[in-house]
Amino acid sequence: MIPASARFVVVGAGVHGLSVATHLAEELGSGDDVVVVEKSRVGAGASGISGGIVRNFYLSAAINEIVRRSVEVFELDPGLFGFRQVGYVAVVPESQGAELERIAEQHVEVGYASTLVRGETGVAAHMRRLYPDWRATGSTALLHERRSGWADAGTTVATLAGMARAAGVAIVEGVEVTGIGDGAVETTAGQIRCEAVVVAPGPWARELWRLAGLPPTLEIAGEQRPAFHYWQVREGEYSHATEKLDPRAPVVHLDADIPVSEHLPDHWGIYFRPGLGRGVAVGGLPLPLDPECELDPYGPSHPELGATTAEFDEAMTTALSWALGRFGDDHTAWACTSGASQTCFTPDSYPIVGWLREGVYGILDSNHGFKMLALGQLAAAELTGGTAPALEPFRLGRFAQAALHPASASPYPWT
Repeated sequence: MIPASARFVVVGAGVHGLSVATHLAEELGSGDDVVVVEKSRVGAGASGISGGIVRNFYLSAAINEIVRRSVEVFELDPGLFGFRQVGYVAVVPESQGAELERIAEQHVEVGYASTLVRGETGVAAHMRRLYPDWRATGSTALLHERRSGWADAGTTVATLAGMARAAGVAIVEGVEVTGIGDGAVETTAGQIRCEAVVVAPGPWARELWRLAGLPPTLEIAGEQRPAFHYWQVREGEYSHATEKLDPRAPVVHLDADIPVSEHLPDHWGIYFRPGLGRGVAVGGLPLPLDPECELDPYGPSHPELGATTAEFDEAMTTALSWALGRFGDDHTAWACTSGASQTCFTPDSYPIVGWLREGVYGILDSNHGFKMLALGQLAAAELTGGTAPALEPFRLGRFAQAALHPASASPYPWT
């Protein structure tokens, strides 16, 4: 059953939808006027299958502040949120060195503990203190974030859902939003009258944007560009026959401009962390998708867009073996389980947070989910009449003003 009315209807039961619903209930003193509508089940989208990496490796100073606030949320009770505060190390070639210097300066400004290392010798020495068998070459800059790490996606989502329900929020699963009007939301189970709709749809931003009657393109510096673009993010769990990573080992982001495999481009990147058992959770080499790509079924369940290739698996294991000597060079020693998901990005690949039109507020995270958990708290304060200056750089209006977030030289579209 859905209520006939609520002050706030939140669309999407991922990390942002659950977080904003909880904080709305806290701001209002009760969850009676907050309902979350989810077309599938809690955590069924990107939140539920995320690698959960929490890092502050961003060239945008505005995001550095949001991540700092988000990590403070995880630090309240790391066990409850499934947070492993093992650190995060970005290792890059000289073409990205100046960017790391800039990020390190921004970390100092927002009070986020990190260590910058410059020079190939210094980088290699630092990495060998973390991984004695480190053997990657050509890296001349490193940024070690002490407070970062990774969170277990299922644990984080379950905790947020429990917090929302404990605050009195109704979470209605299996109900899809079919229309967003003035003062009402149409669903497959009927209409809900409301003061405001808060859309936190993850990859389905394109669909909710259309239901809200928003234009398919945005004008940026006199040019019309699609409101959203999509990438296939590819990740996997790779188990080695004899070797593994220490579960306390930091997450590593390795960008390199040395071609080490026919399946890796000249400038490539991977990110990896301890996985399950002997597994290593690894991701990299995202691929652009058609802006109108199918979103259902989502992720690995999709017969085409959820699949990876043997070449991708070989690229990941080759990169791991190039970085860490323990894995040797025998590719038959690996058991590979990988999949892919459709991920949605804004024109500058950074979030849009704020009023999209009258009565419709958006938390469109541009695939930065777990790292920006604080968005829900900031958005709730704003929705209930307060202010949230930290959200100003993420307004929809920045595109008309051509005030885009900085682009990185990283091989990833979202750094």
